[in-house]
Parts: sequence; C-alpha cells; structure tokens
Amino acid sequence: MRKVSVVLSLVGMATLTLPSFLWAEHHEEAPPTLSDVWLMEPKAGMEDEFFAAVAADKKFRDDAGDSRQWDVYTVEMGDHMGVVQFRACCFDWAGQDAYDVETKEKGFSDHWNENVHQFVDHYHHHLQQMDFENSHWPEGQEEGPLFGVTTWKVKGGSGPASSDARKKLSQLAIEGGWGSDSNNWLWHWSLSGAPDLMLVSSYENFAAMADPEQSFMDFLSEEIGAEEAAELFKAFNSGLGESDYTVWRHQPELSSARAD
Repeated sequence: MRKVSVVLSLVGMATLTLPSFLWAEHHEEAPPTLSDVWLMEPKAGMEDEFFAAVAADKKFRDDAGDSRQWDVYTVEMGDHMGVVQFRACCFDWAGQDAYDVETKEKGFSDHWNENVHQFVDHYHHHLQQMDFENSHWPEGQEEGPLFGVTTWKVKGGSGPASSDARKKLSQLAIEGGWGSDSNNWLWHWSLSGAPDLMLVSSYENFAAMADPEQSFMDFLSEEIGAEEAAELFKAFNSGLGESDYTVWRHQPELSSARAD
C-alpha cells in the first residue's frame, strides 16, 4: 500500500483486530502486539475498478509469498460507508523494519502503485497496539464475519484512572467468567493520529449482537457490589470523550490466502 502526502481526516473511524487463530489467549511467551492498518476510500464511481485491482494485488502478493496475512474489511453499518480497511497482525517493532525490506524486495509497493493507487481517493496508515492481557478472545473460536467496534476519544491529561479502571473491569470479567465464546472482546489503540481507544467483538450474525441475558453491569454488581461497580465505570469514563460504533464485515475473497 502507498501513503500519499495529503491525507484527509476520517474523524472517529473505528478499526478492528485480526482473527484470533494468529494468537492464543494463553501463551508461554507474550505475543507480539502490533498491527499494521490501512484505511482508504475508492474514488467515487470507481469502486468496481478498485475492488478488481485489489483482487489482482492480493493474487500478486499470495504468489510472491507475502509474509503478512492481510485481512480486508468493509463498513457494514456506521459512518464512512465507503471506507475499506486492510490490516495485518501480529508483529513487533523490528518486524515492521523487516517487512519494509520485504516490501521493496518483492515489489509490493510498486505493484500497488501501478495497479490500485489510481482508484484510491485517499489513505490513512496507522500502527495499533493490542492489549491481549486484558482481553478475552478464545483460541479457535469461529470469528465474524461481523465485527463491532466501539471507539472512544481519549481526553488529554486525564491521568491513569481511566486506564486502571479499564484493566480492573477486564480482569473482573475474565476472572468472574463473564468472558465466553459469545462474550469476547479485545482492547487496542492507535499509536498515531488521534489518541483513540478501541474495543472490538466478533459476531456470527446480527442476531448474535442482541443484549445478553445478564448485562455486564448486573454481572459486575454481583461481583463487587452496585456502588463499587458504578464508581469503577465512572473512573473508566473519566478519561474518555465521545464514542463511535461501527460494524465491519470481513471480505475473505479479498484477504490474503490462509496458510494451511
């Protein structure tokens, strides 16, 4: 992919995580926690040409042995309906350097620029950090094809109270058994651009998005009491501003071929 010099703003755009078969919930060693994320919008009236060119670029990368698994998502519900997301996970900082070398050696950028870039209106490019320790994404669970993502704007200078509360809420959910195949979540945030905090959950269909029989607030009140639960949520919200919710759909035919 190519990053152009003028990048238009997509305020509040939510992004998501890569499917869980790339990492297990419990590791002998901590997994790499970075994701490479590209957001782009096809030029108006050139959507068909864009997706045909993306499909051809996917084949080129597959044939060249791209070391990264690129997954492609489109907006199913929310703002910015025309935006397409490409993301690869999971690697460390040195892995980004190594992939820059691979990209040049295998001609990925040149192929993209010659075949796809002409159909792209604008781009965003970010690295994101994931918090596996305070997330619940069961190994081997069936994922998607829908992913719901809540994005909060982080208030500047708000201190550690909100982050500490987020971790405590997550650990109470994990230790108390709130997490299940249907109650899955993963925290992550952008390392560039606006300081956004994101929470993603995976759904088989829209019916799976219905409220659970027991709300998280009811669960938490049983665990630590209603008053303490309310105070914990207050602390969590203290460092956060407005929120946005987007539902993304995974596009397997445009995503990298899966390794056997």
